[in-house]
Amino acid sequence: MKIKINNIIKPRLKFIFFLIFLLMIQVNKKINILEEFPQNTKDIKDIKVCLCMLGKKENPYAKETVQYYKNIGYNHIYIYDNNDIGDEKLEDVLYNEINNNFVTIIDVRGLRKQQCSSYKHCYEKYNKYYDWLSFFDFDEFLYIKNNKTIQEFLSDEKYKKCANVKINWLSYTDNDLIYYENKSVLERFKSYRTDLGINVHTKSTVRGGLRRNYWSSYHNSHTSEVKFTSCNTFGEIVPYNLVYIKPNYDFAYLKHFSTKTIEEFCLKLKRGYPAYDVVNNKKLLNRRLNDFFSVNKKTKEKIDFIKNFFKIDFE
Repeated sequence: MKIKINNIIKPRLKFIFFLIFLLMIQVNKKINILEEFPQNTKDIKDIKVCLCMLGKKENPYAKETVQYYKNIGYNHIYIYDNNDIGDEKLEDVLYNEINNNFVTIIDVRGLRKQQCSSYKHCYEKYNKYYDWLSFFDFDEFLYIKNNKTIQEFLSDEKYKKCANVKINWLSYTDNDLIYYENKSVLERFKSYRTDLGINVHTKSTVRGGLRRNYWSSYHNSHTSEVKFTSCNTFGEIVPYNLVYIKPNYDFAYLKHFSTKTIEEFCLKLKRGYPAYDVVNNKKLLNRRLNDFFSVNKKTKEKIDFIKNFFKIDFE
């Protein structure tokens, strides 16, 4: 009886190819899929970039932040007003910017844990109108070297494969000031620290028009849970789902004024964060106060301010 060789080999080959296919799927799950986006045929000046922000008790700083981002080329800012019911509204201090169609206010006043849901809403509703969307806070000022606009920065060849450009913090100190002054944040605080571990933190600037919502859930407000190619500011591929990457400051970074003065920091703790209350949790309060001194010098004047403000013992 003759047995045709093909009748034996073909099923085995099919099985081998099937195993290879399964292996490729598994490998694909573990790495970022590189996507090369179509070369942008727009003039740089026609590239549209917006900023999504959540604001709680940021009224004293709102005008400076908005004007800063307008100056570096952002086309529009969507601000989710998360102030408490009965407090001053952000629109009360940004009415000119709203009337000039540079700012849109979305009301989430009085609601808790709004950052993730606000970012998700902003991307879902507005991404098709913009080439890129940034997701920063009021105390973060994007600094781009060589006086480039945001459009010039994002049009660089090194970002053509990137769905997200992750930009590191550079943390600024309190300049040993104690009290709030009605002056520019950028004018008041000049001193920064490159040695801090918290500078590994990044924030995202994301392409518009991605086939899936960049924020696929309500669990992470700073990076994707969808597998899109992410880059650092060198254009190097970094893990898509990690917030923390090695800092670099060669092209751009976020000037991060997380503490400002001890007076402003204590007021920030007292007001509570969008996601949690601090003052009524002594352990958390103590930890956050120590966070302040991880960035700034500890002095008797600052310690005395804390004791008088919170009526607690603190060393």
